[in-house]
This record gives sequence, structure tokens and C-alpha cells, in this order.
Amino acid sequence: SYGIPWAIKHKWIKIYTKQGKKFIMLTDIGKSYLNKTYEFEEVLKKINSRLPITNSDIMLINELKNRGDIIREKISTTISRIELTPLGHKVLKELKLEEEITSLTPDIIVSGKWKYAKFKPYDIDAPIEPLTLGRKHPYREIIDEIREILLGLGFEEVSSPPIELNFWNCDVLFMPSDHPARSIHDIFYIKGLHLDIIQNKDLLKKVKETHENGWITGSIGWGSWDQSLALKLILRSQTTAVSARYLSKLSEEDLPKKMFIIDRNYRPDKVDATHLPEFNQCEGIVIAEHVNLRHLMGYMKTIAEAFNIKDIRFQPAFFPFTEPSIVGYIKHPTLGWIEALPGGIFRPEVTLPLGIKAPVLAWGLGIDRLAMVALNIDDIRLLFSSDLEWLRTIPIPSLKR
Repeated sequence: SYGIPWAIKHKWIKIYTKQGKKFIMLTDIGKSYLNKTYEFEEVLKKINSRLPITNSDIMLINELKNRGDIIREKISTTISRIELTPLGHKVLKELKLEEEITSLTPDIIVSGKWKYAKFKPYDIDAPIEPLTLGRKHPYREIIDEIREILLGLGFEEVSSPPIELNFWNCDVLFMPSDHPARSIHDIFYIKGLHLDIIQNKDLLKKVKETHENGWITGSIGWGSWDQSLALKLILRSQTTAVSARYLSKLSEEDLPKKMFIIDRNYRPDKVDATHLPEFNQCEGIVIAEHVNLRHLMGYMKTIAEAFNIKDIRFQPAFFPFTEPSIVGYIKHPTLGWIEALPGGIFRPEVTLPLGIKAPVLAWGLGIDRLAMVALNIDDIRLLFSSDLEWLRTIPIPSLKR
């Protein structure tokens, strides 16, 4: 019990031992309290009756609080009294209360009461319940806007199925058969499915010779080519395969041409803040005489600036199918510089077998990462979020056109 230590502390009792037994004896101080009002009792009565406390009571209250089982402190804020100021009294005398109509009913109209009544004015700043309206996914809105921008720049939009022949995804693009990007660590191969033959025999022959000895491109090629690998079916790892198919259908009379596609690609990437195993690319090509690397950088910069991205920098890069090659980095407010704008000019080893002699500007923009900056999010997985609260509240940036 806490009572005995409490009494000993205040010297009201003392404990002594006699013949092996313990006894409690009341001290003189304790006897003096027998006929007195207990000071702690007075404080407890004040607390229970919600009476004002004095400064001398505070020491006793603190001691009771330290005991832990007698009283508990609870802090609350209340308004005890509201009164008018002198200005308030003056306004009250001048204030004229009139009945106001807040809702117009048929009875008010029929009776003619509306002619003489006072209507409560509209308060456009009054709080209202938020409306949960249907809307497109914010990322879908961004994709649709960039599509409109490219169409406005004179580009033709094309489409292609996600299952692709390795021949178009890699071989036509002059990627060697033993290139690391063709391994199972970078491409999803469809198990047990392949083609026995490629219909375009002439293109097949040109691609084969280009890989083996350079054909008429001025290159020495890669020295060998694995046709069985080219015949395998895969999940498209880059929309550049669509550009290769598009070029194969053109003739010199069709030029100049501008084409784009915004579609999904698939790679066995490890999921993190900037990588997913499936992602969107904005692929684009421009085929015309006298175009050069400055034109390419101008196109990519224009697209990035449409996302309100101002911090852009380019540096040299390497891709098997373009030369020169560049990659553009954009500044993310949280992640810093991230790669988003790869591109280059197709090599002769790509264009000549396809029958194209004019320069071809090509890019495969990481539109997912561009959208991350536009939406101010630092995790690419949020682009595909189904969180209703986020979908309802995220503001959609207006892309520049």
C-alpha cells in the first residue's frame, strides 16, 4: 500500500520492532493532525468542486500528481465568456435584422412574396462538399496530350502488337547476335514459339550479309549471324522495332516522313523508383534530306519542354543502331538527373537494307520518367496507382503546345 510510505514520509507514524514483530506508532506530528482538517483533503475537495486553486495549493497538487493514483491532469481549452467590444455595441444598435429567403420555392413565386422579400446573396467563397467526378487516369491524360502535340507537329501515329519477331526487334537494327541486350536478362522470350521463315527473302539476305561482312554499307559487320535467334518470338523490348517495320514499307517517293508511336515495352528489369518490367516509350522518327543531330536534339527538347521540364542536358552515348548517338537527362526535383531522352541517327547498316538512303532521326523517349517530373512524383510505380484519393486530388499539368 502507498499509504504507509506516505505517512512515514510526512512523519505521522514510525515503525519499530519488538520481540520479532513490527509495530506502528503514531508520532506527535501525527497526533496533531487527528483533530485538524487534512490539507490534502481540502485540495481534493476544491478539485472535485471545480473551485479556483491558490498558489499554495499548487505544491500540494504536484505532490499528489507524483503519487500517480490520486489525481490525473487533463489539459483542455474552453471559452468561458464572450462579450461585445465598444465597436460591437455600436454596430448592434445600427444592425437591422430582416428575414432573408435562402431557398426559392413555388409558393414564394405564386404568392408574389418574392417581389418584396430580401434574398440572401450568393457567397462564392462558401465551402462546399467536394465532388467526386469521374476522370481519366492522370497518366493517360498526359499521354493523350503528348499525342495531340506530335500530331500537331505533323507526325503520323502508327500501332503495333506487343509480340514481336526478334528479327525486327534486334537484327534489322544491327544488334549483334551475341549482344548482352539480347539475353534472357534483357528480353522476355516466348517459350516454344518461333517462325520457320521470314517472308521478305530480299531483306533477310541483306540483313544477313550486313551482319556477316557489312554488305554495301561500308561496315565490316559483326562476322557472324544467328538466324535461329532472329526467328524467335519475344515481347517487344523497344518500340524501335516499330520504326524498322515502318521504314521497310516506305520508298524514296514517300519521303519526307514523320512517324511516332506511344506504346508499352517489356524488359525483365528489377522494380525500383525509376524502373518497371513494362514501361511506355514515345518512339519517333523523321526521314528527310539534310536533317542532322541538331534537329534531333531540337525535337527531343521540344517534347521535354512540353512537360514543363526546363533542366535538360545531352551527352554522347552508344546504341548499336544509331551513330551518332546521344542521351538526354532531365532534372527531377527529388531524384536529380535521370535518363529520359535517348536517340540518334540510324546507321547505314540499318537504313540501307531497308531501302532508305536519306538520314533518319530516331528517338525512344522514356515518357514514364517525363511524366514523373510533370506530376512531381518520385516513384514510377505511382503512375499506375489505383489509390482513389491520389487519383481524385493529383493536379494534371497543362502541357505546352
